[in-house]
Amino acid sequence: MSLSFTCDEERKVITKDGRELGMLSGAVLDTKSWTVNYLQVRVTKELLLELGKKKPFGKPGTVSFGTNVVAVVGDVIQLTVDMKDLPDFLRA
Repeated sequence: MSLSFTCDEERKVITKDGRELGMLSGAVLDTKSWTVNYLQVRVTKELLLELGKKKPFGKPGTVSFGTNVVAVVGDVIQLTVDMKDLPDFLRA
């Protein structure tokens, strides 16, 4: 079972090549293992299109990816993948 929650403190999320994705907006927690499996990032409509996704009507654009692609967590969250490879790691 999964539990989705929002983050109180937003952090900028960037790819390995320094491209800004957006702001961390939430996470998905596995309630059996009590581990965070996915991070959710609020992104622009333009970035969604670049990643091959559509913005849901009436909702903010977000993408989710596994915590296995997170390299650094600090003032900024940096991923281990470049922008061109990111679509392969997005949660469906």
